[in-house]
Amino acid sequence: MKQFTLTLAQAALISATTLCAAPVLAQDNIDIMVSPTGTGPYLAWATVQTYAPDFHETLQPVAVETPGFVYNVRYFASNPDLWKNTLIGSGEVVEWAAANGVAPFFPEALEAAKDFRVIGTMTQSSNLFVATDPEIQSPYDFEGKRVATGLLSQNEWGMHQRLIIEGMGLMDKVASYSPLGPNANVEALLDGRADVGTVVLHSALGLKNNLEAGPFKTLESSGRDWHYISIDPKDINAYIEETGAPFMVRELPAGTMSNQPEPITTVGNNLLLTAHKDFPEELAYEFTKLWVEMGPTVAKYNAVGGIWDADSIANMARTNPDRIHPGAMRAYKELGLVD
Repeated sequence: MKQFTLTLAQAALISATTLCAAPVLAQDNIDIMVSPTGTGPYLAWATVQTYAPDFHETLQPVAVETPGFVYNVRYFASNPDLWKNTLIGSGEVVEWAAANGVAPFFPEALEAAKDFRVIGTMTQSSNLFVATDPEIQSPYDFEGKRVATGLLSQNEWGMHQRLIIEGMGLMDKVASYSPLGPNANVEALLDGRADVGTVVLHSALGLKNNLEAGPFKTLESSGRDWHYISIDPKDINAYIEETGAPFMVRELPAGTMSNQPEPITTVGNNLLLTAHKDFPEELAYEFTKLWVEMGPTVAKYNAVGGIWDADSIANMARTNPDRIHPGAMRAYKELGLVD
């Protein structure tokens, strides 16, 4: 009998303790549609997913594999059920193309893309053509040559390259244009199945920290002679003026990248983390603070974190404040990153 009475007392104590304890906090899962598994952005957000519970009680980002940023924009714009709980990896140029119906990527304008709002800048990119043939020194030398790039669903690896080649009037002059994928295009170049390949450099604001994507290593370890191909800024600016595309002219001083004895000029873009305007303001505010705070931790485990310094993440909030989600802007102002 004593044992039974004691058990009831214990039960009463446990019940009272439970009633006095803080309520269980609701989990705020945020899906982040990024890029293929193994790519830098995907691995970076997977790292955030792993360590976010150490920084926030309820906010739980979840990295979602996708074919690339072009796919993200198209799918996101067409699925309103995602707008309140999902963010996407995106970019200035791909959002411009979606809002304006730039074929073949967007046969018609996606009205929802006009309601996208930027959370922050993931990186600033430089899209680079490479070749092993020393006679290929300009995109105009692509005539009659086999060009290989990343996938057309990837803005930095395939879309930008095709836009520039078309803008320079070269698409009908190349022998072939093959969007094979980030690694496959460089392998095709080294195997002799392509004459031109492409790589992408990711950078913090002002090139103060740079990250070479995996295919750079493939080129470096090949033992082959290879070089970057500059694009004349006049050609880039002519395309920008004609179309309104928000490309950046990227001037990379010698030594910015591996195997770069000379300055290189090419096209670039702000890689963005983007929400819809319906994404809750408070969630955007909390998420933005988490992202800025976690940058140094991500850098310990993933190279992308090395270019996630606070000034770089907040760059678009200073240069294009009208495009920023109000919740993210509130966070940047509170953190002293925006006046």
